[in-house]
Amino acid sequence: MDNRENIALVVGATGITGSNLAEELISQGWIVYGLSRNPNNNIPKLIPVKANLLDTESLNTALDGISPTHIYFTTWMRNDTEEENIRVNSALVRNLLDILSPKKSVKHVALVTGLKHYLGPFEAYVKEGKLPETPVREEHPRLSQPNFYYAQEDEVYRASERDKFTWSIHRPHTVIGYAVGNLMNMGTTLAVYASICKETGRKFIWPGSEQQWNGISDVTDARILAKQLVWASTNESAKNQAFNITNGDVFRWKWL
Repeated sequence: MDNRENIALVVGATGITGSNLAEELISQGWIVYGLSRNPNNNIPKLIPVKANLLDTESLNTALDGISPTHIYFTTWMRNDTEEENIRVNSALVRNLLDILSPKKSVKHVALVTGLKHYLGPFEAYVKEGKLPETPVREEHPRLSQPNFYYAQEDEVYRASERDKFTWSIHRPHTVIGYAVGNLMNMGTTLAVYASICKETGRKFIWPGSEQQWNGISDVTDARILAKQLVWASTNESAKNQAFNITNGDVFRWKWL
């Protein structure tokens, strides 16, 4: 398949989602740039772009000469409060789209958020005593409390209105996948922890909360998410919509 007219900019290309997406795009013949603060060369044919999304001067310099047709935003930064999460993570999206706006090359922007869209921010999850209606559906209304995912979405909507590109929002649940040097991977982390416990003869103690241990969970394979991202960004019927994405298996951690 020859997709050389499609130029992808994968933001967060060293992460689980971003690296698997970059490999999928490359396998389909796309020209793929991978933007991150610390690029690596683990993916053949990925063109690394080193930039800090909060430093507009750095970002402007890094993107000079690059005119992507498709942007895939797969990164975020954890902060101490949700107010700070909103300030920082909305700026990540806004800075990138504002800098690319004059190029008029962008046809589609895909934003990856997640389950906190329905559960609320870290500090609110479960503590308020009200769990969301399940199964969660894309048309569920936003929660009343502040949420940085909503702020990121709003930045995409604002830029879409200005620059006339289409968009898609992707809401995976716990993402599991292969990524070199990435520590935010529950599957790999639990596997390493369990292996250490087995080797040293220690008890395997669940490192999360009681609610997570007893609650219903599902996961999203990063490879499935990658295919959905490409599909939604290249099919007219999927434009300007939000999509949940999971493997379909429902389980409880205490069963494993």
